[in-house]
Amino acid sequence: MDNLTLADPTRPELAFTDIAKNGTLLEAGFKEVEAFSSLSPRLSVSFPVTDRTVFHAGYGKYVQQPSLDQAYLGYHSLGYEMETSNFFSAPTGANLRPIRKTHYEVGFRQQLTDFMAVDVSGYYDDIKGQIYFAITDTDPNSPYASYNTKDNGDFSTTKGVEIQLTMRRYNRLSGSASLSLQDARGTGSFPNGNAGIVGAPIDGVTVFRPVYVSPLTFNRPLKGTLFLDYRFGMDDGPAVLDQFGVSVLATFNSGHPFTRGFGGANIESDSRFRQPLEPLNASLTPSNMNVDLKIDKSFNIVDNFSANIYVRVLNLFDTRNVDDVYIRSGAADDDGYISDPDLGGKLIETYGEVYEELYKATGIDYNGFYGDARQILLGIRLEY
Repeated sequence: MDNLTLADPTRPELAFTDIAKNGTLLEAGFKEVEAFSSLSPRLSVSFPVTDRTVFHAGYGKYVQQPSLDQAYLGYHSLGYEMETSNFFSAPTGANLRPIRKTHYEVGFRQQLTDFMAVDVSGYYDDIKGQIYFAITDTDPNSPYASYNTKDNGDFSTTKGVEIQLTMRRYNRLSGSASLSLQDARGTGSFPNGNAGIVGAPIDGVTVFRPVYVSPLTFNRPLKGTLFLDYRFGMDDGPAVLDQFGVSVLATFNSGHPFTRGFGGANIESDSRFRQPLEPLNASLTPSNMNVDLKIDKSFNIVDNFSANIYVRVLNLFDTRNVDDVYIRSGAADDDGYISDPDLGGKLIETYGEVYEELYKATGIDYNGFYGDARQILLGIRLEY
């Protein structure tokens, strides 16, 4: 990571002296992070079983650096946070290692006709070293208490099946369709996923970090796409339709996992103040359906120089897709606060219905748990 880290993480006092009062960094208290080396073999094989069937398989090892905001804070910022509060609400890990993935894939491609083929593939990904929210204990003789940090440790597995149908252009029509079934499970969905449990020790001292496998928040169990393109070529049909085309892209995906829960007013923003009503990520948000349309026509200006004028309509039917929901209610337009007589319901009794309208305008509608509304774009593309 080409970074500096504390020479002794249990004794931060060796790295800086009273930064909050214009102190200095102590060079001897830091050390360079060692470089990480990795061998990433990739192997893929493909051979025909018959004149219309091709078998393929793949294996590979991959490494990827964590996002930079997980590793870099700034040495003076580190010292300032340590001196002023000894608490990091958004900690980093100076010595983070790359995330490692092993990928397996097997499948076959079957030619159905001269212009149509289907590909069926199964895959399995084993991912290790993902970033998680951790705590570093300090030496009993150190003037500093334990502090939050980031480390490698979460793991996940993703397995699935993909079916793709491809159609080459035939009678002006080409297209493709795909269906994907996926199951992603692991010990953590994102680096701050366990921040609440680290920030709320069981007995005020002991940090219990559960390590069990559950559905990951970003998983989409079912996804599907359909793409159709109808296009005229040069001197193909009426002159006005030369190089004119219409394409449609339809996508579908099931919702992503989330956990129903209950708690106080800040249940959404701080996991320390909520309790689950079910196993972790046992529920799914609503499914999404979207259709995009594109109409375009190309014109030859001079030799090897042409212009393409197009109109794109995103979310053609202006579908109100739900991207996320509130934990308490499982809905995108109600966080369950106002409807609870023990919470926001008491405020309605005090201030009247105008409070409910104001609360929804500033606290519900403003959050934007829905996808984008319809957009119409007009453009021109020059090609040489």
